[in-house]
Amino acid sequence: MDNGRPILIVANPASCRGRGRRTASLVAEALRTRGRQVLLRETTARGDAERLALEACQESRRRPGCVVACGGDGTMQEVANALATARRGLGDACPAMGLAPAGRCNDLARALGVSREPSQIADVLAGGRTRATDLGRINGRYFCTVATVGLDAEVSSFVDSMRVPLHGTMAYLFGALWVLSRYRAPRVRLQGDFGTIDRPVFVASSANTSSYGGAIEIAPGAVPTDGLLDVCVIEAVSRRRALALIASVLRHRHLLEREVQLLRTRQLTVDADKPLLLWADGERVATTPAVIEAVPGAVHIALPAESSLPERGATPASRRN
Repeated sequence: MDNGRPILIVANPASCRGRGRRTASLVAEALRTRGRQVLLRETTARGDAERLALEACQESRRRPGCVVACGGDGTMQEVANALATARRGLGDACPAMGLAPAGRCNDLARALGVSREPSQIADVLAGGRTRATDLGRINGRYFCTVATVGLDAEVSSFVDSMRVPLHGTMAYLFGALWVLSRYRAPRVRLQGDFGTIDRPVFVASSANTSSYGGAIEIAPGAVPTDGLLDVCVIEAVSRRRALALIASVLRHRHLLEREVQLLRTRQLTVDADKPLLLWADGERVATTPAVIEAVPGAVHIALPAESSLPERGATPASRRN
């Protein structure tokens, strides 16, 4: 990251009942006390964060050294899309990405070890240490954490449309119990490096990082530096068994269950007999048919010096045989 250039904070002021605005203001103040030039822009509608970040990349004279996404995982997805797109043309002249988590779930920041404390966020941004980090991509749209089809996508849609006044895991659990009462597992065709799966599926999640929905660890060991997607597939089950599996997921014990497979692939094709929603980073991103792929080193992200993110190409201990 070029420390001689300004830091642009793109903030969703409405994120988590105003936390986005408060966090952005405190981070900006902390950076200025550290001698950094800061620009602060607020979004007013969906898509604004991506537009503001992309416009900043196109400013050759006043291009920022870092664009900070301040908000939830949806805001981070927008900024990541802008920077990953710009990097294809700008190369190393593209701004780095910073994270100022201020949403309901904050799964990307959690996966990368980035604090929610404004002074610690400012320390990371002022330190200028970045790492090349993978993103996922669905039909050309980048995502940061986990893309999912099946029950989880329906739960995400319900929680978003109903504006459930809960956060993280509690919001997911409430939505899952509501959706499950009328859910019918669709027949899904999955193709990847592992071969083909063609059967009714309860959940199929493609993970760039290990968790979604506020620390629901669907793919333990998934890391955004290995060039792979970890794919968790849960086969169709009865409602009673589904409740047991949801409890198992929340206890991080689902990989021991007979109905659960964890696969790895560079690319995944998802299709079904009827269009199905795909959600990622808490946002609706596509419908089937879809091609999901890992994009190695798509963005450079500012990380704390003590980050435990494995080096590119290294295999985490939890994934060694």
